[in-house]
Amino acid sequence: MSGRQRLAVGLTGLTVAVLAGVFCFLSWDRANQVAGIVSALVGVVALGTGVLSLISGRDGSVRVANTGPATAVGSGSHANTGLTVQGSVQGGMEVDGTAEARAKDGGRANTGYDQR
Repeated sequence: MSGRQRLAVGLTGLTVAVLAGVFCFLSWDRANQVAGIVSALVGVVALGTGVLSLISGRDGSVRVANTGPATAVGSGSHANTGLTVQGSVQGGMEVDGTAEARAKDGGRANTGYDQR
């Protein structure tokens, strides 16, 4: 789990614990009102978060750096220490610091960017 995921889980757990504590000290009618308001606010935040992630998306960029060596032996084999993509790609691509790629006996080698 990443640091952001741990933070989100921790804050969610803390919020649930605080709300449970608050509900214990309220009358049923008052707790019902608070729960309704909290639910509405959480729903709006969830909708906003979903819309934000939908419109921001990812830029589609790919970075390959500091790879190890590769060797292809035999017809139809392919050694790649860079980046190989199928079809068209949206976004930027960066290949830097790739190691040696060797091909023997009819194989192919690539140390940079290979689009098929």
